[in-house]
Amino acid sequence: MLNILIAILVFCLIITAHEFGHFISAKICGVTVHEFSIGMGPAFFKKQGKETLFSLRAIPFGGYCKMEGEDEESESEGSFSSKSRPKKLLILASGAIMNIITGFLLFVIIMFQTKAVVVPVVDTVLENYPAYNVLMSGDEITKVNGKRVYTSTNLNTEIARNGEQPVELTLKRNGETKVVTITPKNEDGRVLLGFMSGVKELNFGNRLFYAYRNTVDFSKMVITSLGDLITGKVGLNNLSGPAGIVSEIGNAADSAKEEGSYIPLLVLVAFITINLGVFNLLPIPALDGGRIFFVLVSAVIRKDIPPEKEGIVHFIGLVLLFGLMIYATGNDLIRIFRS
Repeated sequence: MLNILIAILVFCLIITAHEFGHFISAKICGVTVHEFSIGMGPAFFKKQGKETLFSLRAIPFGGYCKMEGEDEESESEGSFSSKSRPKKLLILASGAIMNIITGFLLFVIIMFQTKAVVVPVVDTVLENYPAYNVLMSGDEITKVNGKRVYTSTNLNTEIARNGEQPVELTLKRNGETKVVTITPKNEDGRVLLGFMSGVKELNFGNRLFYAYRNTVDFSKMVITSLGDLITGKVGLNNLSGPAGIVSEIGNAADSAKEEGSYIPLLVLVAFITINLGVFNLLPIPALDGGRIFFVLVSAVIRKDIPPEKEGIVHFIGLVLLFGLMIYATGNDLIRIFRS
């Protein structure tokens, strides 16, 4: 029960950050906001402000910021439809941007609770593994297959994505840049090179740097994962929906209680909010990115697209997204009952 409550609070935090981004940018741009809602379905709390109705609703998945003239033509001076395209883009993008900023702030909190981080520097090379006699203690790995890496998470993700194919590592050794190629070893389904990474003590400056790098790396991970789904490198059976997210939050909460540290839970929350932010910016109908796409198209053709036609596209996108969510929830339930 406690884990479910924690999951609800996490969802509410993420939704509030997203909708607040839309809300504050709309107010700055002079758009009338009729309702600011956290959750969907029937409302159990309402508070009428000077202009906006603030509400909490029963289903903690989703929310909305209802603006004047958002989905229809309006002659009102405070309508979304009457604003310039740059202002529309700002309002539409602000929800996702706020999610990403929230993820960064969570990583700042995490970094300031951490004394040291694991970095892509070789500490120990293990015998009987591919990296033995190739890597040396003190090697700083800067690139994997030509891609720059800054953190151990970045490094491990690129090596895992490479699979069992030979991997090219660019490294700095005694002030010199070297390029080596290592063929990984598959051990119990894990791709291993055979070295242990070193750690780096943190100061004020690099705490902020690693918070930033983790935010960037998690953002890239979302795009990479979507690309893997589209290309078939990862199957749709790996998709996870709300039930799976609640389960993972519960696992992170249990881990936090056992270890006496809430950092694993904060990392997961940061990942979820960054995931939501980046995904919402993709040009998919019904998402903020889809609406941004229509604004950009109207700028190119120098003509506003009729709201009813745009609405049809977003409705179709919404139906498809709900179908995908139902499919992902089915995956979640299968995994939960099998575990």
